Amino acid sequence: MGNIQERLRALLQRVIEWWNRFTMRQKTLIISSVAGVLVLLAIVVSILTKPSYETLYVSDSTKETSEIQALLEENSIEYKTSNDGLTVSVPKEVYTQAVVLLGANNYPAEEYSIASVFDGGFSTTESDKTKKYQEFMEAKFQSTLKNMDNVKRAIVNINVPENDGTLLSKKKESYASVMLELENPEEMTQDQAAFIARFVATELGNDTTANVVIMDTTGNMLYSGQDENSLTGNASSRLSYKTQYDNIVQAEINDALVGAKIYDNVQVVPNLDLNWDVIKTTEHTYTPAEGQDQGVLSQEDTYSQTAQNSNGDIPGTDTNGEITYEFQDNAYSNTTTDETSRSYLPNEKITDTEKAGGAINYDSSSLGITAIHYVVYNEDDMKASGALDGTTFDEFRIANSERTKTEVDDDVYNVVSKATGIPVANIQIVAYDEPVFVPSEGGLVSATNIFIIALIILILGLLAFVVIRSMRAERVVEEEEELQLDNLLQSTQDNTMIEEIDAEGKSEVRLMIEKFVDENPEAVANLLRNWLTEDWG
Repeated sequence: MGNIQERLRALLQRVIEWWNRFTMRQKTLIISSVAGVLVLLAIVVSILTKPSYETLYVSDSTKETSEIQALLEENSIEYKTSNDGLTVSVPKEVYTQAVVLLGANNYPAEEYSIASVFDGGFSTTESDKTKKYQEFMEAKFQSTLKNMDNVKRAIVNINVPENDGTLLSKKKESYASVMLELENPEEMTQDQAAFIARFVATELGNDTTANVVIMDTTGNMLYSGQDENSLTGNASSRLSYKTQYDNIVQAEINDALVGAKIYDNVQVVPNLDLNWDVIKTTEHTYTPAEGQDQGVLSQEDTYSQTAQNSNGDIPGTDTNGEITYEFQDNAYSNTTTDETSRSYLPNEKITDTEKAGGAINYDSSSLGITAIHYVVYNEDDMKASGALDGTTFDEFRIANSERTKTEVDDDVYNVVSKATGIPVANIQIVAYDEPVFVPSEGGLVSATNIFIIALIILILGLLAFVVIRSMRAERVVEEEEELQLDNLLQSTQDNTMIEEIDAEGKSEVRLMIEKFVDENPEAVANLLRNWLTEDWG
C-alpha cells in the first residue's frame, strides 16, 4: 500500500513539474483550449442524445388522445402531447413501431398534414380530393414501410373506389399493391408479409386484406389477398410452405441421427406429398335418450279393423230350436286389420369439420437419406499402435481413401419413421464410412510459423532498441543539464591549477636557460647564429 502511495505521489510530482515548465500565457492557453473542447463536446452530446419527436396522431378530442396515450403506455412507448392535448408525438426511433401499433388497433397514424388534401378552395371537386387523398396515403405508406427493418424502399399504389353516393359504392374496399426493395429477401417471412398486409388494410379502412398484394423487386410474391383465409395461396406461397415443411423434416432427421451421434453427417432429400384441397365434412350422429332404446315419440298413427260373418235364425219372437254347436265351415268368415305408424326424435349431433389445404399425406410421401460416418486415422496413434508397421502413412492413405458402404440397422429406419411420421417402406437410407486422415505434426513448427515468429521478434527487438536509445539520449541530456554548473566550476578550478602549474614550470625553465646562457655565452651565440642562418637561408 505504501509503494502505491509513493508511486502516486511521484506521479503527481512529475505532473506538477511538467505543468510548471509552461509559462503563465501557455497555461492560460491550455486551460482555455481544454475548456472549449469540453463545452463543444457537451453541446454535441446534448444535440445527439436529445430525442427527435415526430407527430404520430392528431386526435379530434382529448378523449381520443387519452385512448392513444393508454395504448402507448401499455406497450412502453415514450410519447409527449401538445399543449392543446390533441397532437401525440413519439421519438423518431420508435415511430414505425407506434404506427404499426395504432394501425393494428384501427387508429390511422398521422405523418403528414392531411389539411393539404382539402386545400384548394371551391374549385376543388370531390374527384380531385380523392386523388389527393390517394397520393397522400401512397406517400405515407412509402415513408412508413421504408422505416421498417430490412426494407430499403417501398412503392405503394392505391386504388380508392369512387364514391357516387350509393350504398354499394360505400361498401367497396380500396385496393393496394406494395412493392418492397429488401436488404435481405431471404429474411422476409410469410408472417411478416401478412402483418404488413394487415397494417395496410387497416390504414385503408378495409375489413380484410383480400385486396392487398405485396411483392418484392425480384418478383417474389410475398403476400396475396387470397392468403387471407387459406393456406393454399398462389404457386409462390405453396412453394414457400413446401420449403418450410422440407426444412422441418430435415431438422427432425438431423436431430435424430446426428444429434444422437448415430452418424456424423446426413443429407436428407424429402419428397412430401402435400394435399392442397380444402375439405369440409358434415357428420350427423344419432343417439337415443339416456335410459331408452328409442328417441322421444313425436307422432303415432294406429288403425285396427275386425269383421265376422255366419248364418243365424230368423229374428223375431219365434222360439228357439234345439241347442246346436258352432262348427267352422265355409259359411263363416273373420277379418282382422291392425296398422301402426310411429315417429321418434333421437338425439342428433351435427359436426362440421373443415380441413385447410397444405396437409402432408404421409402414406404417399417418401424420404431419401445419405448418412456418413467419419472414420478418423491419426498417424501418431497408428504409429503408437503399430498399425503402420511395414508401410507409411501416405501409402496407407492411398490404399484406404475410398469410402465404404455400410448396412443400416432397422432401428435407424424406425427412428426416422417415428420422427417424421412417414412409413418405413417409403424411407431409403444409404450409409457410408468415409475415412479422414490426420497426418502427424511431429512436434515441429512449420516454416511459416517460424518465419512469423522471427518477424515478430525482430519487430519487437527494433521497437525495444528505439525505446532504449531514446531513453538513453534523454538520460544523457538530463545528466548534462544537471552537471553543467558543476562541470563549469570544476573546469574553472582545473584551468586555474593548470595555469599555476604552467607558470611554475615556465619559471624553472627560464632559470635553467638563463643559467646556460651565463655559463656558455659562445655556444648560445653560435646556436642563435645557426638558427638565423637556417631561417634566412
